[in-house]
Amino acid sequence: MTKQQAGEHSKRRLLEDCGLIVDPAEIGLTEPPEPDRFFLPALRFMRGGSHEKDLPILKQQLIIGRGEESDLALADPAVAREHILLSCRRVVNRDGRQQFRVLLKDLGSPTGTLVNSRRVQRAVLKPGDVISVGQALLRFEYRDLADNEFHEQVRRAVTSDSLTSLLNRLTILEVLRDETARHNRYFRPLSLLLLDMDDFRSLNDTFGRQLGDRILKSVSRILRRNLRRQDSAGRLEGEEFLIVQPETAGRGAAVSAERMRSEIERIVAPALRLERCVTASIGVASSSSEPVDEEALLDRAQVALKRAKALGKNRVEIWNAGTTNANNR
Repeated sequence: MTKQQAGEHSKRRLLEDCGLIVDPAEIGLTEPPEPDRFFLPALRFMRGGSHEKDLPILKQQLIIGRGEESDLALADPAVAREHILLSCRRVVNRDGRQQFRVLLKDLGSPTGTLVNSRRVQRAVLKPGDVISVGQALLRFEYRDLADNEFHEQVRRAVTSDSLTSLLNRLTILEVLRDETARHNRYFRPLSLLLLDMDDFRSLNDTFGRQLGDRILKSVSRILRRNLRRQDSAGRLEGEEFLIVQPETAGRGAAVSAERMRSEIERIVAPALRLERCVTASIGVASSSSEPVDEEALLDRAQVALKRAKALGKNRVEIWNAGTTNANNR
């Protein structure tokens, strides 16, 4: 399975789980549609925001606000930290037909929310409705998944981590599984880098979650800058990242890991004007000629990472197949 196919499987599974694929009849399209034609609710930026023009709604509930933890964050002082809640649900009409609805609720914001130039506390959104929040104008639509451009936006939204724009946990683990299968078939070298930020909880407690998010974004940019065409990087959870490097033996992976570690130490804190070091520890695991499953390879990288932490942090450790521990690098 290719990376693109893995992403498509992730997309279908997530959309099916959250139930937001909409049948044309559920939104009042009475003309006979083409087979397997489905829609997704979406917001289109008409003014304001630095996002792509179309934002597919992929969650049952979505928060719009100024806070970085919002699902749709708007850098506008007129927008409350949590300004609007959008809720998606299905209801059954009196005639027994199922209808898909998106409900808007203003969360008590000081500046209020306008729908079609009228201030509202709650509203059932209809296609074409224009939402005004701060300086931003958003138009609510149902977008056809047959639209290739929108389909690609959905694919990116489903496979990417919303904070860092790296691959999300589900997708990077699927990449690891696919690359491990390819390694076992052709016995081409494969390496993993498991990176964990040092003392990240302390950073969050001292400087706040917003700065913690900025640190993770800065780290993700460093990782992306150091990836080759065939490499993949994703955020596993919290402050832990996984980099999959096909066609890379242990020594090459260690050099790559050391470059990432060094750049994080040298760049992140000064860029954010922090009077405190920001560092990362990295565990490296590789396989060249022996078959291995993805869980075993990930476990090896975890062993190496734990040793890096135990030996003082801010270092790279390589798993050695001859021992249960990692060799010092």
